[in-house]
Amino acid sequence: RFEGRAAFDGQVLHFLQQAAAQGWSQIIVADADFADWPWGSAAAVELLHQWARHGGQMTVLAYRFESLVQRHPRWVQWRKTWDHRLQCRRLLSRDVSQVPSALWSPHWAVQRIDVARCVGVASAERSAIVPLGEQLQEWIRSASTPAFAATVLGL
Repeated sequence: RFEGRAAFDGQVLHFLQQAAAQGWSQIIVADADFADWPWGSAAAVELLHQWARHGGQMTVLAYRFESLVQRHPRWVQWRKTWDHRLQCRRLLSRDVSQVPSALWSPHWAVQRIDVARCVGVASAERSAIVPLGEQLQEWIRSASTPAFAATVLGL
């Protein structure tokens, strides 16, 4: 269990450290808009670079992507470099409160249960990983659409 902004940021960085060190092949991250995530930090972007070099795939689920562009330019630049490793999808739910705030892999999961207070759980237990993974996969399959292209092609 974790509580507070610093603890959540620490969990995100720990997740990325493990992903990079172990070369996780699949990661899903989800949030309404990622406005309060530590994506803009140099440490997070360096860990993402390390992870991407292993050849994994990341799916990013969000209701809105504007906050990523405004608040996390380092992440946006990283996204452009590693576009072939990312799939960004916009969630179609009208109820933003239903959008999960989570990081998931088959090895580790982090989920904020209370986004406003940054209270959540992190676990390597299958009993936590499997249900969250199933929920996120369902959001990908039935409640999202491709969005947030890395580049815009003009004619």
